[in-house]
Amino acid sequence: MTMSYAMSSGNVEDAPRTRDHHIPEFRADVVRRSHGILSKVMRSYFRSEVRGAERLPSSQTIIVTHHDGGILPLNGVAFGVAWYDHFGFDRPLYVLTHDLLHSVCRPFSQLLADSGLMRADRKAMDAVLSTGQSVLIFPGAARESFRTFWDRKNIDLGGRKGFVAQAIRWGLPITPVVSAGSHETLVVLSGGHNLAKKIGLPKLVRSADVLPVLAGFPWGVWALPFLPQIPLPAKMTTEVMEPVNLSEALGRNLRPSDADNPEIVQAGFDLIVDRMRKQLSALYDERRYPILG
Repeated sequence: MTMSYAMSSGNVEDAPRTRDHHIPEFRADVVRRSHGILSKVMRSYFRSEVRGAERLPSSQTIIVTHHDGGILPLNGVAFGVAWYDHFGFDRPLYVLTHDLLHSVCRPFSQLLADSGLMRADRKAMDAVLSTGQSVLIFPGAARESFRTFWDRKNIDLGGRKGFVAQAIRWGLPITPVVSAGSHETLVVLSGGHNLAKKIGLPKLVRSADVLPVLAGFPWGVWALPFLPQIPLPAKMTTEVMEPVNLSEALGRNLRPSDADNPEIVQAGFDLIVDRMRKQLSALYDERRYPILG
């Protein structure tokens, strides 16, 4: 595993260290082959455009984006293609993803591991950050991924603020990324939040607090969110925003211990989400029609 990109110069002397979580070996050869396929699909089928890759820090960062498109976070794929276009294959990008993706079948799970995808939890994130590498996260999980088609222009990251606490704890900048169009690859007619709660779905599947009604290919209209879909060929435009140094943005010298202060974490979360919403709104304002762009 290449470790040529050092941690940024934050307050990391008191940041957590973890040795009890396995980090899969990043296979640059596997990612290179996948990139060759995915880059063609993203650019031809989705007409993917990623702006602002030059804003990505050369040092370690926590990248946060919203969760679109049902079980297929295609905006994350678009960003991943741009990451390796920009940095090459010597700088791994670790991605924290839902447990279910890693439970499909062993060959697929191994492909994910070789590509730097890990089950999303706090220990996994600490383990990655302790190596000095960057990580991409989707805090919104199922609740944001299955927000309705009419609510596609709004994001709230599921109200999950843990990434802000982690940025403070490790002294790292947060790099927000937003995408317009990725939530038009699948039409969500209803989120089904009340039904999911009534039948106790969140108790069975972590972060599964929705039971949506969906429309698209190949099933027409269906209500089983984990059935594989054929995404609609919506044009996707992705914007890498300026990295946010929370100490500067909040006007105070943050220490790792501030990660346990709910008021500070909330202030950082509100700042990040507000900036992301404004940029996402600007991207959607450029679009003339859904799907067509």
